[in-house]
Amino acid sequence: MSLTSSIRDKLYCMAEKKISEERRESTTQTAEELKVPSMEKELEELRREFFKFMEFCIPPKEVRDEVMKNLYNIPLSILKAFRTILDYEIKVLEERVKETERKPKSRRIAVE
Repeated sequence: MSLTSSIRDKLYCMAEKKISEERRESTTQTAEELKVPSMEKELEELRREFFKFMEFCIPPKEVRDEVMKNLYNIPLSILKAFRTILDYEIKVLEERVKETERKPKSRRIAVE
Protein backbone atom coordinates (compact mmCIF):
# COMPACT_ATOMS: atom_id res chain seq x y z
CA MET A 1 0.00 0.00 0.00
CA SER A 2 1.35 3.26 -0.92
CA LEU A 3 0.10 6.48 0.50
CA THR A 4 -0.65 9.33 -1.75
CA SER A 5 1.41 12.41 -1.36
CA SER A 6 -1.49 14.51 -0.04
CA ILE A 7 -2.25 11.99 2.73
CA ARG A 8 1.45 11.74 3.53
CA ASP A 9 1.66 15.53 3.74
CA LYS A 10 -1.39 15.67 6.04
CA LEU A 11 0.07 13.01 8.33
CA TYR A 12 3.38 14.86 8.36
CA CYS A 13 1.65 18.15 9.25
CA MET A 14 -0.35 16.44 11.99
CA ALA A 15 2.82 14.92 13.41
CA GLU A 16 4.57 18.29 13.33
CA LYS A 17 1.63 19.95 15.10
CA LYS A 18 1.62 17.26 17.75
CA ILE A 19 5.36 17.61 18.27
CA SER A 20 5.14 21.40 18.45
CA GLU A 21 2.28 21.18 20.99
CA GLU A 22 4.30 18.75 23.11
CA ARG A 23 7.25 21.12 22.95
CA ARG A 24 5.05 24.04 24.03
CA GLU A 25 3.67 22.03 26.93
CA SER A 26 7.12 20.92 27.98
CA THR A 27 8.45 24.49 27.80
CA THR A 28 5.52 25.79 29.86
CA GLN A 29 6.07 23.00 32.37
CA THR A 30 9.77 23.76 32.58
CA ALA A 31 8.99 27.47 32.85
CA GLU A 32 6.62 26.75 35.74
CA GLU A 33 9.22 24.50 37.33
CA LEU A 34 11.80 27.25 36.93
CA LYS A 35 9.50 29.86 38.44
CA VAL A 36 8.94 27.85 41.62
CA PRO A 37 12.60 27.74 42.65
CA SER A 38 13.02 31.40 41.76
CA MET A 39 10.08 32.23 44.05
CA GLU A 40 11.66 30.11 46.76
CA LYS A 41 14.92 31.98 46.28
CA GLU A 42 13.13 35.31 46.50
CA LEU A 43 11.36 34.17 49.65
CA GLU A 44 14.65 33.05 51.15
CA GLU A 45 16.22 36.42 50.31
CA LEU A 46 13.28 38.23 51.92
CA ARG A 47 13.69 36.11 55.05
CA ARG A 48 17.37 36.93 55.24
CA GLU A 49 16.71 40.65 54.82
CA PHE A 50 13.98 40.52 57.45
CA PHE A 51 16.25 38.79 59.96
CA LYS A 52 19.05 41.25 59.23
CA PHE A 53 16.64 44.07 59.97
CA MET A 54 15.34 42.38 63.12
CA GLU A 55 18.87 41.88 64.47
CA PHE A 56 18.86 45.57 65.35
CA CYS A 57 15.57 45.27 67.24
CA ILE A 58 16.06 41.97 69.03
CA PRO A 59 18.72 41.82 71.74
CA PRO A 60 21.29 39.02 71.72
CA LYS A 61 20.50 35.78 73.52
CA GLU A 62 22.71 36.64 76.47
CA VAL A 63 20.72 39.78 77.23
CA ARG A 64 17.27 38.54 76.17
CA ASP A 65 16.46 36.89 79.53
CA GLU A 66 17.27 40.05 81.46
CA VAL A 67 15.19 42.13 79.05
CA MET A 68 12.22 39.77 79.40
CA LYS A 69 12.54 39.90 83.19
CA ASN A 70 12.52 43.69 83.08
CA LEU A 71 9.51 43.70 80.76
CA TYR A 72 7.62 41.53 83.22
CA ASN A 73 8.64 43.82 86.09
CA ILE A 74 7.47 47.03 84.39
CA PRO A 75 3.83 46.74 85.56
CA LEU A 76 5.05 45.99 89.08
CA SER A 77 7.32 49.03 89.04
CA ILE A 78 4.51 51.26 87.80
CA LEU A 79 2.17 50.00 90.51
CA LYS A 80 4.84 50.55 93.17
CA ALA A 81 5.30 54.12 91.93
CA PHE A 82 1.55 54.73 92.16
CA ARG A 83 1.51 53.22 95.64
CA THR A 84 4.32 55.53 96.74
CA ILE A 85 2.50 58.57 95.38
CA LEU A 86 -0.74 57.48 97.04
CA ASP A 87 1.02 56.88 100.36
CA TYR A 88 2.50 60.37 100.22
CA GLU A 89 -0.85 61.98 99.41
CA ILE A 90 -2.54 60.03 102.22
CA LYS A 91 0.17 61.14 104.65
CA VAL A 92 -0.29 64.79 103.66
CA LEU A 93 -4.07 64.56 104.04
CA GLU A 94 -3.79 62.83 107.43
CA GLU A 95 -1.48 65.60 108.67
CA ARG A 96 -3.98 68.23 107.56
CA VAL A 97 -6.77 66.42 109.40
CA LYS A 98 -4.68 66.15 112.59
CA GLU A 99 -3.82 69.85 112.44
CA THR A 100 -7.46 70.82 112.23
CA GLU A 101 -8.34 68.48 115.11
CA ARG A 102 -5.54 69.78 117.36
CA LYS A 103 -6.30 73.43 117.10
CA PRO A 104 -9.08 74.35 119.45
CA LYS A 105 -11.14 77.22 118.31
CA SER A 106 -9.88 80.39 119.85
CA ARG A 107 -12.41 82.15 122.00
CA ARG A 108 -12.47 85.78 122.66
CA ILE A 109 -12.22 86.66 126.23
CA ALA A 110 -14.48 89.44 127.23
CA VAL A 111 -12.57 92.11 129.11
CA GLU A 112 -14.59 94.13 131.64
